[in-house]
Order: sequence, then C-alpha cells, then structure tokens
Amino acid sequence: MKGIQFKFTAIVFLVAGTLCIAAPNFAQNVKLSSPDLVQVTVTAAGRSGAAPPALERIDVSVHQDSQPRPVIDLVPANSPKASLDFVILVDDSLNTRLGTQFRDIKDFIHSLPEGSRIAVAYAANGTATMQQDFTTDRAAAEKAIRLPNGQFQGSSGIYFAVSDLIKKWPEGAARREVLLISDGIDFTYGVDDTVPGLNPALEQAIEAAQRNNVTIYSLFASGAGIFARNQFLILNGQGCLGKLTLDTGGDSFFLGFQTPVAFRPFLQQLTGLLGRQYLLTFRATLPPKAGFHELKVSTEMSGVELMAPSRIYLPVRP
Repeated sequence: MKGIQFKFTAIVFLVAGTLCIAAPNFAQNVKLSSPDLVQVTVTAAGRSGAAPPALERIDVSVHQDSQPRPVIDLVPANSPKASLDFVILVDDSLNTRLGTQFRDIKDFIHSLPEGSRIAVAYAANGTATMQQDFTTDRAAAEKAIRLPNGQFQGSSGIYFAVSDLIKKWPEGAARREVLLISDGIDFTYGVDDTVPGLNPALEQAIEAAQRNNVTIYSLFASGAGIFARNQFLILNGQGCLGKLTLDTGGDSFFLGFQTPVAFRPFLQQLTGLLGRQYLLTFRATLPPKAGFHELKVSTEMSGVELMAPSRIYLPVRP
C-alpha cells in the first residue's frame, strides 16, 4: 500500500479566505549568536519516491520575501548538532478502533534515531496533556500509548492543543517534530470555520510552530460520533491538517475518508523523511517591525524537492 502525500492545491476550492490574527508571544527555541541568524529544519524528498542524494551547503538557496539570503550552515540529521525531540500527539476524540494501530505506532517509536527524546501527549478541549514527558526510554514511550476516549465533546480544540504543546516544549533539541494523529475537525469556532484558511486556532498553531522551528506531520484517523461520516467535514479536517503541515515544512498522510487499515506504510515514509532532514542556518534581513516573512528554500539538484516552513518570524532590526 502506498501512502498519499497531501497536496494543498487539491483542496484550494475549500479555502474562502485567510484570517490574520495577532502572533502569540512564544519564545524561540534556539539561541544563536546574532539576531539575524535563523535556523529552520529542512527535509529533502526525492521525486517519485527515490532517495535523494546528500546535500551540501552550496546546494541550497534561501529567499526571504523573494530576496536571496546567504546560507551559513547545513547540518545533516545524523550530526550530533541536529538532535531530535519528537512528540506523538493523539486527538482524544478519535474512534477507539485506533487501538488496532498500536503495534505500528510502537514500532515507529523504536525506529526513531538513537538518543532522540520522545514524548506522548493526548489532545482534548484545547489542551495537550503529557502521557509521557520527553524521554530517551522507548519502552516508557510505548507504555504511554493508550486508547483515545472516543467521545465527541463538541470541540476537540485540536489546534489550540497544538499551540499548548509548543508552549510546554523544553529547550535542548535542535529539531522539534510532531506527529499529530487526528481527523483535523475542530468546531471551536463553529462549522463554517472548519474550512482551512478560516480557523483562527489553526492559524495560531501554524504561527507557534513557525516561531519555534517545529515541524508538524499528520496522520488522519476517524473521529467518534456522527461527524466521522460527514464527507464535507472530513475534507475540511484533512484540508486543515494539510495546511498545518505544509506551512511548517511537514507532510500529511491519509487514505480516503477513514482510518487506514495499517499505519505502517505511512510511518515508514515518515521515518525516511526524518533521516533526510537538515538543520539550515541562514542570515536574514531584519525588518523595522517584528513579524512574519515569507521563506523559500530550494535546490537546483536534479530530482530533489526541499520541504521547509513557508514563513519565519523575525525580530525588529536593532
């Protein structure tokens, strides 16, 4: 079985507009020697599923607001300088049939790089509750995986929970990654705002991730209750998950409108992506006013596509 990579353009007809809200005041994770040095996690993906060749600093180009910026460093994932924190965040309103996927999830935990810090959290009512705090003990992380409550509670607040998780993240790791297992449907602001591009909580989660160099991946699973069969809401949920992951440099995995028969093929793809990451440092142009700025990371190397956040947050010019 082959995983389906989310393409945001496929659901662009669902996007009715973009809602701008004030950026939350999250602290930057990585302290660099100069305020104009920016660090982001970049993933190299080979076209048509092929493994991409290794990249050097000279192979990568960075543009901030369409203007080229100098690349200072490019550290591969297997370097001690590119340490990894990884959180599995489970939507607690999912159907309890998620239990059939536990073996695949636990195998994925064991596939994470040696020395990685792993945490398991559950999302409910806009809050991320740590079932297992960051640990290098894979057995402890495995034991933290439990069945979701499997009850629709009016609003899972899944995107507020993502923001809450990021606020609780300790310092220490260079790469910070999340696997969000959810249907992506969030009624916090009503049915109309389940559409990607109209959900303030989704936008806040994206901003929090971009400010803190957090890369988010999502794996679709069916929710509980009657809404799990509503294709309109499922499309909206998948669209929101796709926007969340695309804008943070990650990827979304789903197969149709239901929980996949097996998570294994998708998690194997994710394991491969994690192994092809780089910690990219470049020198930005600081603006007269703090805020978000467009980011494009690319390479001219044949057959290679780079996945990176769509924006960065820059402090005010000194």
